[in-house]
Amino acid sequence: MPGVALGGEPTVPGAMTDPPRPPSQSILGAGLWQRVIRIAVILTTVTLGIAIWAAATARPWQSMAFFALGATQLGVALGSRTRPGTLANPMLLLAVAGAFILQLAALYLPPLRQLLSTQPLNAGDLLIVTALSVLGYAAARLDRILHPTPARKNLSPQSPRAISSRHGPFVPNQPHTTTGTLQT
Repeated sequence: MPGVALGGEPTVPGAMTDPPRPPSQSILGAGLWQRVIRIAVILTTVTLGIAIWAAATARPWQSMAFFALGATQLGVALGSRTRPGTLANPMLLLAVAGAFILQLAALYLPPLRQLLSTQPLNAGDLLIVTALSVLGYAAARLDRILHPTPARKNLSPQSPRAISSRHGPFVPNQPHTTTGTLQT
């Protein structure tokens, strides 16, 4: 559900004023595949860390790992928003809440527990897993800060986005005026 709802996320302000990506560039270009790997390392570390710790302390490690993986992914979905902390895309918030409730149902509703072979978590274990799953959100937000996409990095005064914010949208191969001078 959250993946579909992310499609309704508003674009980055000024995105339509940037020139298009080169046709030869991969859909995972511009650093996206590196971002996927960085976030996957966090998801894996949180999930396996919880599973190993839970197994070592005689807790229901499979159920804790199941919940950690899903909840951490939900955190990444929220952290991937272009406008975090706003109601710009209420459907994403509803989708994340719905997915979180379904994960809880998988732990606590007997038919789903039997189907998925999960065990209910006590309040302490659930709190631990939920708290550590917030690392998914933190990782996504921190990655956007430390590794901005090239289009948003280093906006010089002559960049298409900077020019368009002063003089209208960027149109390739069209002259733009800045402070009374003609630039091509």
